[in-house]
Amino acid sequence: MRSAHPTKHKKHYEKNIQPHPAPARGNHYRQLRLAPARRAKNFPPGSQLYISAEDPRSDIAQELTRLLQNAGLPMAESPLEADYALTIHKETERKRTVSVDARGRASEYELITSALYSVRDSSGRTLLNNAEADVYRTLEWDENEVVSKGEEELLLREEMRRELIGRIIDRLRRIDVSATAEDRSY
Repeated sequence: MRSAHPTKHKKHYEKNIQPHPAPARGNHYRQLRLAPARRAKNFPPGSQLYISAEDPRSDIAQELTRLLQNAGLPMAESPLEADYALTIHKETERKRTVSVDARGRASEYELITSALYSVRDSSGRTLLNNAEADVYRTLEWDENEVVSKGEEELLLREEMRRELIGRIIDRLRRIDVSATAEDRSY
């Protein structure tokens, strides 16, 4: 009889990146959990991932690395040691006016946080090429509440960054490392 607990039958399970809420932090952070091996299409057990960013001050790359390490995913110290490499090419935060009031001043903004990234294996084969993850939020603006609206925007940006990281993790989970280039959709 098979136990429902994944750690009791480790040979039937492998690490598969699947985001789910971390109990101590609500829905803000995501961590890895074990998933059935027969459903897993991505990184083989024990594979090391190396995360880099073209911008050395990348918040997303640093936070993603920290979350995956804390979840127990083996992280490589250098790209030469890695079985797979994730590169964050670009991360952007934009703000555009969605509506204006009767005086022509912005009354609503759309906040956009984006990341462009790729994944390659140790042989240089591209598994995911220039994938883009975007998160959108709306911020209502009031000129009479500039300080509180500014703080609200900062909190929204932090939340958006966490959601973006969750989307990248989810996309990593769905990479099929055994697929041929023709079968793989970018």
